[in-house]
Order: sequence, then structure tokens, then C-alpha cells
Amino acid sequence: MAPLDAVDVSTMVSDQEVVRRVLAGDTASFELIMRRYNRRLFRIARGVLRNDADAEDVVQDSYLQAYEKLEQFSGKGPLSAWLARITVNEALSRLRHGLKVTDLLSFDDEKEGEEANFMAEPVHTLPTPEQTAARGEIRRLLESAIDLLPDHYRMVFVLCGIEEMSVAETAEILAVEPATVKTRYHRARNILRENLAQVVDDHAVEVFPFDGARCDRIVTNVLRRLEKR
Repeated sequence: MAPLDAVDVSTMVSDQEVVRRVLAGDTASFELIMRRYNRRLFRIARGVLRNDADAEDVVQDSYLQAYEKLEQFSGKGPLSAWLARITVNEALSRLRHGLKVTDLLSFDDEKEGEEANFMAEPVHTLPTPEQTAARGEIRRLLESAIDLLPDHYRMVFVLCGIEEMSVAETAEILAVEPATVKTRYHRARNILRENLAQVVDDHAVEVFPFDGARCDRIVTNVLRRLEKR
């Protein structure tokens, strides 16, 4: 496959045009599709599998499927939704045939379970290393919280909340009714919000630690200033 700089990465090129190019024999243009949707498809696969390495494998397999079936893409809906549907199916297939799970995902199953979760709002400005580290920790907490969501809620949250896909697109991908998507998204947010509140309650006393170094520094500075009086 051609390197990136040999591929037209312009966002002005529509998905339909890229598809047309690939189908016409310009295989290198498929790279543009992958670079456009890598993150989305990885997040979707990760949302099903809860494992980074397996998610990467699924995304690769999904792209191969998409390439082989590209002629079947009708263009009536967005390419992103078509790719997402392939990825969801591939991830579910991976669960059924490769991983040991007690409850395979069935998006038509209304069985619900409430599990402990964590949620925090992302930090938007990170001027210091300490804040960068804190943001990483918050992100990990949020990822763990999402992983712990019940399956039905997690996939809807990944598609709607993270990938910002529409209710209609999410419903089509998961083969459920739009009303079901709305209900599950609302419940997923509530679960995350409630458990975030619990995390805050549990750890509020631990914030802004006053360690020995900071104590020593304050004392030293005050004594130094007193000596100058």
C-alpha cells in the first residue's frame, strides 16, 4: 500500500468518492478510509471487547472485510455507519468464537444489571506535568467505568456518547429501535453519574495531599522570611 503522503488525505474528498476510487482500482485510497475511521472503529471494538489488543485485531479484520465487500456498500447511508456495523459484528463474532464470556452480547436483550462505575469530566487545560498525570488518571477511571457498564448500555454509550453518532445510526448498527437507544443512553449516563458521585464521596478526603516536602518547604520559607525581619 502506498505511504500516507501518496494518498489524498483531504477532508474535501467525500467517502463516496474514495469508495469509487478504490472500486476503480486505486487500492491506495483505502488508506484514507482507514485513517478517517481508525479511532472510531477502535473505540467501538474496544467497547465490545474491553481489551485493546483484541480491539486492534478486530479493527484490522473489519477493514479487510470492508475492502472485500466494498461493492456491497450502497451509499444510501454514511460509510462510517456501514463500517461500524461490520466492526460490531466482527467484535461480537470474536466474543462468540474466541473468548470465554458468560454472557454474550445481545442487543435485543433488555436484561439489565447495575455495576459499579466511575466517571469524571475530562480536563481541558493541562499546563503542568501534574495536571497531565491527573488527566491520564481521570481518563483511566472513565475507561474503567465504561468497561464496567452493562453490555447493552456500554455499546450505546460508546456509539452515542463517545463517537457522537446519531440515535438513528446507533439503532441501525445495533439492530434495535431508536427508542431503545435513547433509553439505554440515558440509563448509561445515570449509572456513570451516580458512580462518579460515589467516587467523589469515597476519595474527597484524599485530594490536595499535603506531603512532607510541601510542609518542609513552607516552614523553611517562613523561617527564612522571619530571619530577615
